[in-house]
Amino acid sequence: MSSEPLTLEQLLEAHKEEQKQLTSKIIGLRKGVPKSNKQKKREVNSRIADLEYDLKKKQDEEIRVLKAVEAGIDPHKEPMDDGISLDRLDALTLDEVTDTAEPVKEQPKKKVNRAKAKIEKRNAEMERLRLEAIKESENQVDLGVMETEAITKLIAPMNLRIKQISADGHCLYNAFADQLRTRHEENVDKKELRQSAAEYMRQNPDDFVPFLYLEDGNFEKYCNDVEHTACWGGQLEIVALAKSRKVPVDVIQMGGPTIKICDDEYPDKTPIKLAYHKHLFSLGAHYNSLIDQ
Repeated sequence: MSSEPLTLEQLLEAHKEEQKQLTSKIIGLRKGVPKSNKQKKREVNSRIADLEYDLKKKQDEEIRVLKAVEAGIDPHKEPMDDGISLDRLDALTLDEVTDTAEPVKEQPKKKVNRAKAKIEKRNAEMERLRLEAIKESENQVDLGVMETEAITKLIAPMNLRIKQISADGHCLYNAFADQLRTRHEENVDKKELRQSAAEYMRQNPDDFVPFLYLEDGNFEKYCNDVEHTACWGGQLEIVALAKSRKVPVDVIQMGGPTIKICDDEYPDKTPIKLAYHKHLFSLGAHYNSLIDQ
């Protein structure tokens, strides 16, 4: 027994779910592209544009068919006043159209199918936008790659190289831990460092509260988030780490001087060396560890 036909509302809900699934697929495609592989990035952008175009075309056709059925019209029957069908028109070359066309005075004028003309116009516009998006992506500067190259040039005279740290919300603490193991033979993990930073901040609130935007004024909640969640760490957390572990820190970045933290307090200690990336990942800033060549 056949199921009841969908209502327009049900169809639109189904379309929303299809769009969500496509969005998830697009995110997966983009995540699988290495930042440095521009050719692969162009291919994925083209593939994404095709997927979006195909889904839009399919959904528009489903809405057209449903509305035709509701109006009591056979959606698959070619109207009598269409003139040449679109399928036939697509199959003809320009020369064939010219050769087979009858003189205007000998052939009655055909009424224009406005609905189909509108659909064709919209599809042509979507295709134009798709091609423009592909062209734009090909010419777009990859700021993440450019930034990494700039930092690499900065650290080359220092005999340093970038050690990649996972972008999981703990990058600052994992990079700091890597530096402590490499430069100070101190074996700690991100959990211990988060505890150290949070505890130092709790004990010295006047050094941090003036520089924080706290929606509810709850500094303790902020410290708890530092200690127990994967919240991203920034310069204030670097200060807390430097002071709690009693080491100086050098932060190297593109387009600015090296940020030196606590170098005057611990002049005899080897500095922790971090790279600050603003454009490497779309979700936010990132820290990598800098190790000797």
